[in-house]
Amino acid sequence: MIQENIRRVIQSDCDIVAAVEDGEAALDAVAAHTPDILLLDVSLPGINGFTVAERLKHANSPVNVIFVTAHRDKTYADRAFEIGAKGYILKGNIRTELPAAIRAVTGGGCYRSPLVH
Repeated sequence: MIQENIRRVIQSDCDIVAAVEDGEAALDAVAAHTPDILLLDVSLPGINGFTVAERLKHANSPVNVIFVTAHRDKTYADRAFEIGAKGYILKGNIRTELPAAIRAVTGGGCYRSPLVH
């Protein structure tokens, strides 16, 4: 359901090259498609989103990571940015925050949900 919401919000502005269900598949998709942006959840089956982001950072991947998650605790967002994420938004605010996050990240900046506390 979350992937479908994301697709509806960004499909007119972005090319979606893959939609996957777990961390290992996310790493494979980045290797296969070299996207500009990777949307990740913290809580992924298998390899979690933080580990995916860390592996991409250590591999010097140029992909920009935006976390889309239900975790509104500040410690999660802080961790995401420590490991190189460029954005952190909440699943409940995809419609309003995802376009803003994508614009910020593609413009060279970062985006952090104001609802994270």
